Amino acid sequence: MKKKILLLVLAFPIALHLFSLFFLHFDGEFSSKVFEHGFDKTYSTQVPELDFSNLDSILGQRFHFLGHGKQMMAFESEDGCYVLKLFNPMRPLKKNWHTKWKYWKRYSSIKWISREWFQKKARLKKLFVRHQMAYEFLREETGLIFAHLSPSKRICYFVHVTDHHGRIHVLALENTPFIIQEKAILVPRYLNNLVKTNRLEEANAAVIRLEKLLEKRISVGITDRIQTMENNYGFVGEKPIQIDIGRIRFNPELIKNPEEERLRILGNLNSWLTENYPHLR
Repeated sequence: MKKKILLLVLAFPIALHLFSLFFLHFDGEFSSKVFEHGFDKTYSTQVPELDFSNLDSILGQRFHFLGHGKQMMAFESEDGCYVLKLFNPMRPLKKNWHTKWKYWKRYSSIKWISREWFQKKARLKKLFVRHQMAYEFLREETGLIFAHLSPSKRICYFVHVTDHHGRIHVLALENTPFIIQEKAILVPRYLNNLVKTNRLEEANAAVIRLEKLLEKRISVGITDRIQTMENNYGFVGEKPIQIDIGRIRFNPELIKNPEEERLRILGNLNSWLTENYPHLR
């Protein structure tokens, strides 16, 4: 009898965890109810000097699924000029995760369980603060148009969004944390277009503008551990922007002593250029 009770005690948390993985954890599918979770006081973040002037024209459009990662789900406006990004309530599991042992091992670790189920609000707070910081100090350099990170009576929009299955949903933005960002062409595609048409001077000028963006970021004390030109940076017209800002952080020491960070960041950029565009510079 004692053995049966012991087995039940051991099996219960395992069964509960498996149930949560297969039926409760966010699976990356869009549902308006999932994202209309409001603003808990623990992660609600005030953004100074918000500009509401363009919201009517931007949010009067339909938005279509563009893509999603661990932190955000993105939708492109009908005119192709803007991206509406929603904060994933939890990080979605890897596709077909249950077929690979390494993901079973990861998703069963105490660290992962603690982070995903008991630190959700702290995760959202961290993301909100990073986007607030980008809006306040690097608005042009990140292409940010708006950041809805705390309740506002002026946000009373209902937006039609089409998910990746082609299904149309109505999203109540009053209760939905979101950002609006300019739609950019990724750096490789932008440079490829210039190189293929033999516009090397324009390509070199674009690289210089990209370097200035990185130097501006350093000058206000903001850094980013990962520099991925393929996915995280792009161009809006001739203006470079950092698209993914979910990992930036503030380090006041960079303002006083920027040289080491400058060498690291620009060194990474030059290494990437040497590997992919050796004929530039």
